[in-house]
Amino acid sequence: MNALSLRSFVLYFWANTTSLLGTWIQKVGLGWLTWQITESTFWTSFVSIALMAPVGIIGPFIAVYAESWDMRRAMMVTKIMMAATSFLIFILQWFEMHTLHSLVFTSLVLGVLSAFHHPIRLVFISIVVPKPYLTSAIGLNSVSWNMSRIVGPALSGYAIVALGLAHTFAIAMLCYLPLICALFVLPLQERKSAPPNADRFFQKLRDGGRVALTTPLIFASLSVVALNSFFVRGLLEIQPAIVGQILGGDSYALAIVTAAAGLGSLLASGWIGVGKMKPDVILRCLWPMLAVGLLGNLGLFYATGLGAMAAVFTVTGFTATVVGIGAQTLIQLEVSEAYRARVMTWWSSVSFGSLTIGGMVIGFFGDFIPIETAIFIITIAGIGLAIFELIKLPLLRDFFTKN
Repeated sequence: MNALSLRSFVLYFWANTTSLLGTWIQKVGLGWLTWQITESTFWTSFVSIALMAPVGIIGPFIAVYAESWDMRRAMMVTKIMMAATSFLIFILQWFEMHTLHSLVFTSLVLGVLSAFHHPIRLVFISIVVPKPYLTSAIGLNSVSWNMSRIVGPALSGYAIVALGLAHTFAIAMLCYLPLICALFVLPLQERKSAPPNADRFFQKLRDGGRVALTTPLIFASLSVVALNSFFVRGLLEIQPAIVGQILGGDSYALAIVTAAAGLGSLLASGWIGVGKMKPDVILRCLWPMLAVGLLGNLGLFYATGLGAMAAVFTVTGFTATVVGIGAQTLIQLEVSEAYRARVMTWWSSVSFGSLTIGGMVIGFFGDFIPIETAIFIITIAGIGLAIFELIKLPLLRDFFTKN
């Protein structure tokens, strides 16, 4: 069932897309400003990754409490605080007061807010639409993410050149407002939530982990997501550093490359969102798509021109999204409502935690050896690990063979 047939989802879809648009404009702007200040692949990677790292580190702990929250109120609070932080970023740039320390600080603040927001977002989509529409809604939510991923960097690159970084950050801040306003009037499905109980915190945390690790479909999906995020998505998140070192790039090159990755992601999420990619098809695609993404990374060793690099990122953007969003779809459909926030945050933690480590490792070595060489070495290690995992873990081998 197509979720776009529901007025409530259409309102949420466009308001959320605008908010995500601001997130991408801001992310690219912060990464590019860090490169201008430091010309360090490590610090550029750090600032870019800091926007997501807390989701992987503290997300599971927050999710235990998030299950008992009023989702509308929680969504509004986190979005308002993100908008306030964006306003601070704008003010500091307006008065030309940004330093490496301010960039690290504001990125980490946004990252912590994202850690609170992420379990809310993952549960929120399940109360915007009835369950029969959930597969379509998850895919279209991914379309929203990747639509903003294409348009956002392109707007960011244009705005940086034409208007300057201060106005770029102002645009990003204003993009939060439509969703904040929509949350006041958005009709939501009724949701049963357990009352908070501090004494059961660690028990609930363990229960969420037990469900994630002992349910074959969920465990198999998380295993593939871990490899995908570390070795493929990690590269997608440090594009300012890659463009800066390999191409000696400017904001135009950054916009083209980031938009290319977004185009691949948009095609993949659209494929899932319009219902052409059923759960059984997603399941069969996960491992082959991981393999294509890893092989695509090797192309960056030879991609010395803008066109070649854009082509590589289009491929990896497509495969990374099929694996990431495909796995999320499978887990959303498999998990019961009682464990949804906790189990889905395991997906977030594995996904964002792995890409954080992967991006930081590549960024670190990029300060000592050419970044394309670092990418090549780490990707070879990823291919070897993927083969080892599939051969040596019976649960994964048997699960993917049978399905």
